[in-house]
Amino acid sequence: MTKLRLPNTLGSDISYANLGAGCEVINCVIRGLGPEEPQRIVIGPEAKLYNCTILMTEALRSFACGRWRTASVPLIIGKGAELSNCTVINSHIGEGVKGFHAHVEHSEIGACSDLRKFANVTLSHVAPRCFIGSELSKSIILGQGFTSEHGSSYLSLLAPDEYPIVDEQGRERVLRLPNVTNIGAGTVFANYSGQVLDITSDPVFEKGTAVIWSGFTCINSRIINRYGQLTPAASWFDTLRNRELTMLGFGSFVENKVTGRIPAFSYAGDMGPAGTKLGWVLDRKPGIILTFIHNMRLLLGTEAGLLAPLIDGTIRLEISLLEEDGRQTRPLFSEQQRNVGLGILRRELASGRWRLDDQGQWLHAWKLENGSWK
Repeated sequence: MTKLRLPNTLGSDISYANLGAGCEVINCVIRGLGPEEPQRIVIGPEAKLYNCTILMTEALRSFACGRWRTASVPLIIGKGAELSNCTVINSHIGEGVKGFHAHVEHSEIGACSDLRKFANVTLSHVAPRCFIGSELSKSIILGQGFTSEHGSSYLSLLAPDEYPIVDEQGRERVLRLPNVTNIGAGTVFANYSGQVLDITSDPVFEKGTAVIWSGFTCINSRIINRYGQLTPAASWFDTLRNRELTMLGFGSFVENKVTGRIPAFSYAGDMGPAGTKLGWVLDRKPGIILTFIHNMRLLLGTEAGLLAPLIDGTIRLEISLLEEDGRQTRPLFSEQQRNVGLGILRRELASGRWRLDDQGQWLHAWKLENGSWK
């Protein structure tokens, strides 16, 4: 039985909506566009909305990023979603989503995601099981497990669920895995290269977009997107060679202000590539990778074996890209940087300590000794 409670005040009404069994609506204004099914707002069974304004409007918007796109969608609140003090406009809220003081417009929120207190989501796609408590604008998060739960952060990015690697036979492959990026408080993805287009264009804004594969940003980091645009037809391997894009590779660790490609397992702490420490995470902060693999394993469950080629395959890919960089007329990294980085990557690959079995479990017996993983 649907439980519907409205205050005895003017301005509170429900116009065109389908309310599922057991849903609860309190102090809420809900307006669809008309009585026909495509124009009605759909609120699923057992959904809970408190003090919410839920609106479907004719003002539609969209954002494109490479071969991905997000846009205004028919307004649906999924089964068991629970929202409090939320405003939702032209968006799809997935089943089991939790929201507290969140604001969502022209977006899709994946099932079982958690919208924290300061979540403000606009023109974005959020995968299932993500934790968002920040400003999220013109972002496409494809890999579940992404975490940004701090109100002082601003994000505009692509978080893929596709990881490029090189396998043992030297072949380029792409793995489909969660994206368990962890965004530190105060992190800002700045789009200094944004170009405002005519309001009637589609998408409305064109700008550089950062790509991040399960990276770690420290508090108050500034990730500056460059002028390049993701090409829809380009492979990830071609994309990694685009010097006009900002990309944070798997297992990267960044702080302060950075831009450009940050290779997997690297530390970056300033705007130029001269300050990048290649392979640093493998050598000095392996706990970051151990945490990422642990979180991925939890999300994958019985499919955790998909992780097996990830780390060694990513190391091989970075070795290949660094060797290629050294053959360029104007390399990104100095000879000394490359030599140090290649030394770490080759040593770690040969050590075997990063190998995973067919169940996604470590073959190396990692131990925490005196605060360091060995």
